[in-house]
Amino acid sequence: MPSRAVALAALMLTAALAGCAHEKVGVAGYQWAYLAETGEEPRLAYGRPNSDDVVLMMRCHPGRDDIAISAVGLSGGELVLASGRGESRFGAARIDDAMSEGGLMEARGSAKAPALEGFRKSGDLALLSGGERHSLAAGSADRGQVRAFFKACGV
Repeated sequence: MPSRAVALAALMLTAALAGCAHEKVGVAGYQWAYLAETGEEPRLAYGRPNSDDVVLMMRCHPGRDDIAISAVGLSGGELVLASGRGESRFGAARIDDAMSEGGLMEARGSAKAPALEGFRKSGDLALLSGGERHSLAAGSADRGQVRAFFKACGV
């Protein structure tokens, strides 16, 4: 099974086990991790360390102004991220799976979208869902992971 399919399956399994993304954000024990394996797209995941409990994942194609964003347990036709005063809306599609109660939302957009630019510079990121702002801010220990991801993407 290709590694992208494995990552997608892990995210779907997480949705079935972990509940909605907006219920997980800001919970103690979640952090950002940069994942770089030879021959694979760079990835940045927000979740529990050393587990498959991933709330949000970003993937990029180095050298292209393109980022794929996946989040578990959300509904609607868009993913909305914010950083500082910058807000970015990404058209999203729900991917249903028998293993996933909450579903998986996948979106694509510019790596230079205001929320992603702000996140790259400050580590501040929030997921907007149901009229609420849920912090996914990178702690001081995670900011190096965020910088490494965006550097690998060429942003």
